[in-house]
Amino acid sequence: MVRGALARAGVLAFVFAWLVPFALSSVPNEARPVSVAKAFAPGPIEPPGRAPERVREVARADIVLGVQSTPVATVEPAAVRTSEPTPEPTLAPTPAPPVATLPPLPDPPTSGIVIASWYGPGFYGNKTACGQVYTAEIIGVAHRTLRCGTMLVLEYRGRTMTVPVIDRGPYVAGRTLDLSSATRLAIGCPDLCTLSMRIAP
Repeated sequence: MVRGALARAGVLAFVFAWLVPFALSSVPNEARPVSVAKAFAPGPIEPPGRAPERVREVARADIVLGVQSTPVATVEPAAVRTSEPTPEPTLAPTPAPPVATLPPLPDPPTSGIVIASWYGPGFYGNKTACGQVYTAEIIGVAHRTLRCGTMLVLEYRGRTMTVPVIDRGPYVAGRTLDLSSATRLAIGCPDLCTLSMRIAP
């Protein structure tokens, strides 16, 4: 008995659930039905303001894949035209910087206490102003004004030697003699030395 009542209640509930939506759809409602086609219809597309510019550095897919397509119009920048050609700017010549001229060196002394320097390896194999080939073994000195071959007596710390003038120099203010490498070693002079000089009789 109970089972039959439950079966009847279940059938009534099923029929009620089925019929209620149809009954409600016939009741006027303020909401309007919307069709699916209208809901997904695309909106109006506005044309672009200007033609697209073609990027020249990027490969186009239609060229890479071999697909024939209509050519894309390219937008070239408009050339600026002027009625008169723009003159080329002319640069004024740059004046040469002033060249400082040094006063000539005074004539060196020919006797007395003088400062001597020496010259060596960078000059080996060159000809001296007096016509000799300068070597490490040559004995002599350079003087700016004394004639080639003039014999000079040099004294330094108890050592005395007589040497000829074989070259011209030195061209540094305050120095009177440039000793050859062999002369410097023989008399015991360091890079610079103060020695006594006189012309041999």
